[in-house]
Amino acid sequence: MNFECSPFYLYIFFLEDYISFMTICPAKRFDLSSIMQIERASFIPNIQESENIFEQRLQIFPEGFFVLIDSSDETVFKHGKSFVAGYFCSELLQSIPNSDDFFSLDHSPDKTHSTNGNTLYVSSFAIHPEYRNKKIGKSFFYNSLKSICTSNKQISKVLLLVNQEWQNAKHIYESLGFKDLRIIKNFFPSLHNNFSDGIIMTANSSLFIEHNPFSA
Repeated sequence: MNFECSPFYLYIFFLEDYISFMTICPAKRFDLSSIMQIERASFIPNIQESENIFEQRLQIFPEGFFVLIDSSDETVFKHGKSFVAGYFCSELLQSIPNSDDFFSLDHSPDKTHSTNGNTLYVSSFAIHPEYRNKKIGKSFFYNSLKSICTSNKQISKVLLLVNQEWQNAKHIYESLGFKDLRIIKNFFPSLHNNFSDGIIMTANSSLFIEHNPFSA
């Protein structure tokens, strides 16, 4: 498979515990099947989003949709091709929504995306289970935001919604400067309880342009 990655979006990760050649590339339509595999491996059925929604996100804001590609020799030998290890998708909003109804799962981006919006909403982000706990997720997330915020100077805020049960993900967001904004009670279906709360978090876009969390 040939991945045409713009140099602006290309990053190389050299990690102590996981040495591999990995790139961040603009997502393409042919990546959707791999994205859906990650979606199914990452979330319980009740909160998995549909392929149609991911396709809409790709069509409406392709500049905000990335995949993380592992093209190491070991991976290509194992799978016969490069492997999609994660995805990141987003949309632009005019402002932070006051209504919690906006955050409904599987919402259609063609009704909410605003080309010149100053708020970047991270609609979904996931890493394939084989690549978790290898220091990859934080770097992928940060560099995706850096690319988008650098290219879209009007963005002043970054917004996301996280399940209170996803403590590892919340730790990544907090380490990058995200703060809790408000809670949506009983938002997510849960395997442990009937429902769990959703936590809306925000950060200033400058954190992803002027600050490098990986510098010494």
